[in-house]
Amino acid sequence: MAHNKEGVIVLVPAFKEELTISMVVTLSRRYAERVIVVDDGSPDRTSELAKEAGAEVIRQDPNQGKAAALILGMKKAREYTPKCVLMIDGDGQMDPAQIPKLASPILSSEADLVIGSRFIGESTDIPRYRLFGQKVLNRATNMGGNVKVTDSQSGFRALSLKALDNMDFKSQSYNVESDMIAHFSQRGLRIVEVPISVRYDVPNGHKQNPVKHGFTVFNRMMSYIGFKRPMILFGIPGIIIFILGTFLSFATFIQFKVIFQWTLITQGIAGVSFFGVGLFLMFAALILNSLGVLMQTITNNLRKD
Repeated sequence: MAHNKEGVIVLVPAFKEELTISMVVTLSRRYAERVIVVDDGSPDRTSELAKEAGAEVIRQDPNQGKAAALILGMKKAREYTPKCVLMIDGDGQMDPAQIPKLASPILSSEADLVIGSRFIGESTDIPRYRLFGQKVLNRATNMGGNVKVTDSQSGFRALSLKALDNMDFKSQSYNVESDMIAHFSQRGLRIVEVPISVRYDVPNGHKQNPVKHGFTVFNRMMSYIGFKRPMILFGIPGIIIFILGTFLSFATFIQFKVIFQWTLITQGIAGVSFFGVGLFLMFAALILNSLGVLMQTITNNLRKD
């Protein structure tokens, strides 16, 4: 079945991509009615080559990060009332020939966000350190939302018009992929994944140290979970620590050593400390959860008005 590119827009955030941007734009135009490149303050010929390849170019200067580039590009894309907007990186790792696969669930009204996953379908040659880091980030992202995904950091994804209208969240740099999933899932948007393949032998493929990237995203998601789901982040550990503290305190009271290397005094101090910390975490979880419910109620009422 032929791919209908009417109403399909490809959005390319780009920073120093003069080696690959022409190829990405040219190939993407085969499957899209329009290609928008947001040049995030590149000091090279990224903008010039993107225009020559047939893209509409928006330049933000100075460099403001991937999240800012994407949000700016989506605002521009929204002006055309598209049926589907696809995000694809400008470094050539992702094959634009897979655009129809991602666009299909959006065009058939089966999803609002389609994520191209490198971890379903045929296996790809992904470095081991990336596999480990991806699993950690996936788990953190899934805890922050109501959906389970296998590739939370994939930059190859498709959005519906409804998804564009819900791009009203704040994000920074490479956190945008995880933030988008968590935000959309909280809004009840439909999220699905389709298998994709990527290549890692492209020039200039890594803009940020992967370890730094991982810690940044993980820290962001932990903050999000602490705000949205405090009972998970604080409540569960608090209960465990509280029970442990109660057990150690009671054992000390009846003069029974649980840890034989400790004296009863040391065991008692540890028990009281765990008891207090656990109690504090449980109270913190309850208070934060109540505040979250209150803020959600206020937000829902404002939307209705």
